[in-house]
Amino acid sequence: MSDEVDSRSAPGTDWSAGLAGRVDVALDAGPGGAARLTRLRCSGALAARPTPAGLYLLATAAHPVGDDASRIDLTLGPGASGVVRSTGATLARRGATGGSSTAAVRATLADRATLCWLVEPGIAAGGASHVATSTVRLAPSARLAWREEVVLGRHADPCPGSWRSRLEIRRDGAPLLVTDLGLGPGSPAWASASVLGGARVLSSLVLVDPGLPADVWAELTARAPGAKGAAFALAGPGVELMAWGEELGACRAIVARLLDDVELRWLPRDAVQSGPDARRG
Repeated sequence: MSDEVDSRSAPGTDWSAGLAGRVDVALDAGPGGAARLTRLRCSGALAARPTPAGLYLLATAAHPVGDDASRIDLTLGPGASGVVRSTGATLARRGATGGSSTAAVRATLADRATLCWLVEPGIAAGGASHVATSTVRLAPSARLAWREEVVLGRHADPCPGSWRSRLEIRRDGAPLLVTDLGLGPGSPAWASASVLGGARVLSSLVLVDPGLPADVWAELTARAPGAKGAAFALAGPGVELMAWGEELGACRAIVARLLDDVELRWLPRDAVQSGPDARRG
C-alpha cells in the first residue's frame, strides 16, 4: 500500500471535535491494482499507519475509557482493495463516572472495491460498558470480509464488562445484514439459550461476494471443546459465520471449519485464524 498522501486537518478545523479519537481514510486503485492511499487523517487516541500488509489501526493513548467516543471513516473508490488490521486488541475500561464508551465505523465501497476488515478482538474489562456501531455501504459488485470478535473480561476476571455490537450492511441501498447484539451483564438476554447462553467469547466473519456460492451454507454447523457455531446465509450474496464459547482460539477454529469448502482468493489467510481442531456437523 503506497502512502503518497498523509493529510491532516488545518489548524482551527473541527473535523474531530468532541471525539477522543478519529481516523479518516480514502483508498483508490493504483497502478497494477495496488491500493493507493489518497487521504489519511488521524487525531487524538487513534492513529493509522500504512504498511505492505495493509492499514494498521493503533491507539496512541489508553482508549476507550469511560465515556470516550471515537470514529473511523473508510472510503474505497472503484476497483480499490484494502485490508484494515490493528496492532492489538481494543480494551474497553470503566471510567471514573461509569459511562458508556462508543466507537463508530463507517465504510463506503464503490464498484469492484474490496475491503477486508480484520482487526483484533474487543475486550470488555470489568465494569466497562462499550457500544460499537459499524455501517457499511456496498456497491453491487463490491466484496467485503468483516471480522468482529468480542471477549468479555480479561483473564480470570470474575465480573466482565458489557459490549454491544451493532452492524448494518447495505448493498446497492438495500439492507443485507442488520444486527444488534448485546453481550455481558448489561444485556440480560445474553445469558438466555435463545441468544448466546452466557458465552464470554464471540467470533464472527461476514463475507459478501457476488460470486459466493449460495448452496453451501444450509444447516451448516460446527463444534469444538468449549465452543460451537453456525453459518447464516444472508438475503443476498453473503454469509455470516459465527462461533461462541469460552475460548477465542476454539471460536476461531469453528469459523475456519465452517469456511473449509469455500475458496476465496481475495481473502487473506489470517482472516480465519488457526486454533484447536473443530468438528463440523
